[in-house]
Amino acid sequence: MGGPVRGGAFRPHEPLTPSGRLVLRRPPAPRALTGPRGLVPFVVRSSVAFGASAEDLNPQRVLRALGRNGLLATGLVAALATSTVVTMRVVLSSRDVGVPPLLGRPLSDAGILAGRLGLTLRVEGRRNDPSVPAERVLAQDPPPGATLKAHRAVRVWLSLGPHRISVPPVEGESVRTARIALEQAGVPVAHVVEIEDTAPEGTVIVQRPAAGESEDAAGASLLVSRGPGAADYVMPDLIGREASVVVAALQAAGLKVAEVRYRSYPGVAPGIVLRQLPPAGHRVSARTPLTLDVSKATS
Repeated sequence: MGGPVRGGAFRPHEPLTPSGRLVLRRPPAPRALTGPRGLVPFVVRSSVAFGASAEDLNPQRVLRALGRNGLLATGLVAALATSTVVTMRVVLSSRDVGVPPLLGRPLSDAGILAGRLGLTLRVEGRRNDPSVPAERVLAQDPPPGATLKAHRAVRVWLSLGPHRISVPPVEGESVRTARIALEQAGVPVAHVVEIEDTAPEGTVIVQRPAAGESEDAAGASLLVSRGPGAADYVMPDLIGREASVVVAALQAAGLKVAEVRYRSYPGVAPGIVLRQLPPAGHRVSARTPLTLDVSKATS
């Protein structure tokens, strides 16, 4: 009974065979805890080895721990799925698209066209333009045909249409008064055309643009009277004729002798026309100034 035992000191609680050999028994199989929801796959090892108390091995607490672990796993899977979706969106949004032509299109149509390509519009401002109707795209950046990343914005500027101004009425006014009124209204005078008319000389007969609201123009045009019409004449040859007779005939025809200049000319009697302006053959009228050079007596 008390002989030596191989493999170590004799342990009285371990049985011996009749031959004196130690019988090694396998430890009992782990027991599974059962709770109110059935079999719980939780193996009880040793409370000493794990430092767990009996309360820690309570089936209710075991089930709660497993539930928390399940929620954590579900959260990890959801986070992974979300990350995958975001990654796919980033990859898709990085593709290049061609910028469509938007000039002259209404803002709504331009937005639809850009949206089909995955682009958006950003209105940067508005300004007047005489050739583009209001609320249509006047300019864009990037220009048509350029490439842009999807989901980026195309900058656009919209037209306010032609600039409208208030034109003052100047018909019946003098040219000077009309110029001052128009320039004060921001409408410069671009053209002045004179015609014969019964209106007093220098009176505005017609204005364009007409008085009132008008689109911005390069300037105003005025049709001005130069007085009642007078007969036109072909200037005769007056050289060598007596000046007093010539001047009387010209004035009787309604022509204006603006200047008579006297100068000495040897061999010519005094009072004779030496030179004339305009020369013979030119067309003259009541508004044409005439000039005569007349001989004078030599001293």
